[in-house]
Amino acid sequence: MGFFTQETLDFWRGLAADNSKAYFDANRRSYEENLKEPYRALAVALVAGLQADHPEYRTDPTKAIYRINRDVRFSNDKSPYKTQLGITVGRREKHDGSYPGYTCRVGINGVAVAGGLYMPDTELRDSVRRYVGEHSPELRKLTTAKDFVATYGELTGDAHKRVPTELKELAEIEPLVLNKQWVFWADFEDPELLLDPELDQFILDQWAVAAPVMGFLKAAVASD
Repeated sequence: MGFFTQETLDFWRGLAADNSKAYFDANRRSYEENLKEPYRALAVALVAGLQADHPEYRTDPTKAIYRINRDVRFSNDKSPYKTQLGITVGRREKHDGSYPGYTCRVGINGVAVAGGLYMPDTELRDSVRRYVGEHSPELRKLTTAKDFVATYGELTGDAHKRVPTELKELAEIEPLVLNKQWVFWADFEDPELLLDPELDQFILDQWAVAAPVMGFLKAAVASD
């Protein structure tokens, strides 16, 4: 099954060149047919594909997607529309901070694939930190696996610069103990990827590379 077409890229490149309501309104039919519909179809395919191996991910595909309109209220960039769109699949909703989630972006620059534990609350974050420290050898084995490194490089995320006293010993062994989130990200900067009729499988394959690391994060969450 195919998703995006050359007409999709033409619309998005035109929008990048003239990011205005006038352009969007003049090309609204192309947006509806060549971007909005296949974007939603891709979300349906990704949720179904992920659920086949990980049935706990029950996000409604219609709620895994994002609006093309940008929120410009607090941004210096007042461009009204996005030239890349995300799809995020959480356990119950796309921004479920209590469980590791998968995400991707598609746009005029190509495809990005990512995932991890993004926004745990303070209690869960501290529990995961301790689990990470206590199971550091296992985590290091997973994050230095050949396929994971080749695809994502490393497990990363925002971290505290000051070391809490209670985590000092663990942090000396495992720096990821200081993280506030544990995430991975890979950019595939090739717009032609959007034209791949098996784009959904390409994204699922990249997520599958990270499945062992995601399994570790799920165990860390379950230990709370």
